[in-house]
Amino acid sequence: MSIESVQKECCDHYQAIYAPVEPTQLVTISKGIYEGLTPVEGVRYPSPNHMSGWWLTTDEYDGNTSSLVTVHFEHIIEKRPELAIYMALPFGYRFNLGGESEHVWFDQAVADESI
Repeated sequence: MSIESVQKECCDHYQAIYAPVEPTQLVTISKGIYEGLTPVEGVRYPSPNHMSGWWLTTDEYDGNTSSLVTVHFEHIIEKRPELAIYMALPFGYRFNLGGESEHVWFDQAVADESI
């Protein structure tokens, strides 16, 4: 099954508009994302076109934004395909994944943030 089809299923499941990320758009990540750590928190902020808006963090993130890095979405697909499934959810969506638990919701305050 393609990443596009599972993303569409995810959006349908949460009754959200399908808003895919282009492979070359940037995703902001913390330490632990590439290493496969959980739990993972994801949030999609309104962003300029070169950015996806997604910020993905693990418990390794200490709140210091200078420790975050930006990577192309295509690398998230390669390294963490289980996270890429959620990344066609539109601005304002959040998810928490940890072990067997999954929590996805819309956060109006995030959606209302200015670029």
